[in-house]
Amino acid sequence: MTVNSNEIRVTVTRRSVMQVAPYESEEASSSVEFSMDGNASAEEVMGEQSAWSDRLATGNYESLGIGYEITEVAVRRLQKSVSASDTSTAVAATPARPAVTSSGSPQDDLWRDVMDNGDKWFTNWPEQLDGNENPKRPAYRRSTDGKGLWLTRKDGSANFPTFFTCPKTGKAGDALTEIGKQISQKAASR
Repeated sequence: MTVNSNEIRVTVTRRSVMQVAPYESEEASSSVEFSMDGNASAEEVMGEQSAWSDRLATGNYESLGIGYEITEVAVRRLQKSVSASDTSTAVAATPARPAVTSSGSPQDDLWRDVMDNGDKWFTNWPEQLDGNENPKRPAYRRSTDGKGLWLTRKDGSANFPTFFTCPKTGKAGDALTEIGKQISQKAASR
């Protein structure tokens, strides 16, 4: 905060970090600078600073694309993405999701469903990788009908389309293929 006889200039910076999966986090930062009349009281300056800090926090969480609840002592994560029924205007733009085309195969549609409706799918592979879940089970299983998807085929090649990104961890491509191979090796050793 800079003070001179005519104005008070304040810079507010807010950094927000949220855990999105075990051992994985995402971060967003923002800042704003504002000026006030040099005759403003300390309470007025602190009130304005606090209001901007709250706006920046809201912008950070929205740019991370997560639902949240701000309480007096903490921020509680609600879900990975804000629901479509939320009609409030975003303070900061959410990163655009790239347009994806699929071959229209039934399996591609299932992978797309994992991405679009992650709350209806169990993500088993992190526990499989840790040895806490049967590695022979599917990496993803739909809670409504039990439909399952595996990361790799028997030959070790990727079983998911190129557009797929894990909605819980953000992993995709070669990283998921390697994880699938490790899980297959665990299954073979059982």
